[in-house]
Amino acid sequence: MVNVGLIISLLPLLLRHGQGVNILSLTVPEVVKADSEVFLDCNYRVSEWERSGLVVKWYIDGVHLVYQWIPPTLSPQVLGVLSGYVNTTYQVKGGPWEKHRAIYIPRAHPQLSGRYSCTVSTFEDEDTRSATMIVWAPARYMDLTFHRPSEHLVNITCLVGYTAPRPMFTLYTRVPNGSRYEVDVRGVSGGVRNGLWSIGSWGLIVWADTPPETIIECTVSLPGTTHKQTISKFYNPDLPIITTTTTTTTTTTTTSASTTVERETAHQLSNMSQRNHDRVSSYYDNPSLYGTAHSGTNLPLSSEKIFSILCIAYIQWLVRGPA
Repeated sequence: MVNVGLIISLLPLLLRHGQGVNILSLTVPEVVKADSEVFLDCNYRVSEWERSGLVVKWYIDGVHLVYQWIPPTLSPQVLGVLSGYVNTTYQVKGGPWEKHRAIYIPRAHPQLSGRYSCTVSTFEDEDTRSATMIVWAPARYMDLTFHRPSEHLVNITCLVGYTAPRPMFTLYTRVPNGSRYEVDVRGVSGGVRNGLWSIGSWGLIVWADTPPETIIECTVSLPGTTHKQTISKFYNPDLPIITTTTTTTTTTTTTSASTTVERETAHQLSNMSQRNHDRVSSYYDNPSLYGTAHSGTNLPLSSEKIFSILCIAYIQWLVRGPA
């Protein structure tokens, strides 16, 4: 038989315990432009009887503690990646048990992107909520270059510096009649420093099939945002064939049967499905950067290694420059 008297006597204790810690709302902006001010707020309710054990903690990506406050009298502590970015004097409206629950960042930096979790805990209870924030930055530098590593192919290289998050590349050719054709991105390589990417991508077009005054375009988009940047340049087919066996530039005008085979191979290479899309490699992984476009053929490729080294050095210079 149910002991009604016992249930009635325990009911206030059960209700009081059920009201321990409750996060009412978590405010974390989804997308923020670099250098904008950011407010991260964790609005909670804690029963008065549990306040003596209250601790407010913020984490990034679930494991990195970046902010801790033990109310009511202690000052908040800023740790890890948030160090130097938080104004710890900021207070929300409310009493001494809530005033430092929020994080105020006067100027957000891309390295602060991540999944933020607010944990409010006491000796008896705990509650946690999480949300993701992306801090994006437009590229400070963007360039589009062409070079001709063989008689039949032209390498299109698109470089960007100091952008976030990691960009995605799309290459196009726009011929004089207005038609637009996408060029397969054959390789992507670069690196990130302090949350900012300096990175490049390359693709191939067939020299004989690309008329003068064709416009080459590179569009860079930032995942998770609506931001895009595009650079366009007129293509000039009068490009020297760069070789490593001579110090002078040369052009080839042979019409032998082997030339026909090479042209067909060039078409196949330019239309080949991309194998290394979205691959980010070491700065010194030469074959993956603008690299061995003619692998498996007899076309002169040694010049591409030199070009790769130059491009690698250039991107490395971008990465090591002032952030």
